[in-house]
Amino acid sequence: MRSLLPLVVASFFVASPAFAQDAHAGHGAHAGHGQAASGDHAAHGFLTSPTDGAMTDGSPDWFTATFPHAMTLRTVTVQAEGGAAVSVPVAAAAATTRVSADLPTLRPGNYVLNWTAEGADGHAMTGAVRFMVH
Repeated sequence: MRSLLPLVVASFFVASPAFAQDAHAGHGAHAGHGQAASGDHAAHGFLTSPTDGAMTDGSPDWFTATFPHAMTLRTVTVQAEGGAAVSVPVAAAAATTRVSADLPTLRPGNYVLNWTAEGADGHAMTGAVRFMVH
């Protein structure tokens, strides 16, 4: 049974890829920003830290997203497997290509972090990052 645990954990990450959605997917300059598989974040012009599928050595101090154009981070929630989502305070800031939010201390386990950001033109993006804290 113990030899199956790593396989079960690995299949969880493979079966539940991250996503990022542009609320205006298919419209104008934002076409193609729709759903992105975990390995496609860079291909769609944004990166996150922690990255989707990451196995961190301790609790990450913050969540960071880097975009090709200025965005304002609006919301961040983090949810432990089997727990309730916790809202993370997001400081008011001008739109920039790199946004971040301080994370609470996370105990070892599996987490899903959901975020929303908005561009100066009003277009919104949402995403989810799944990661494990060791």
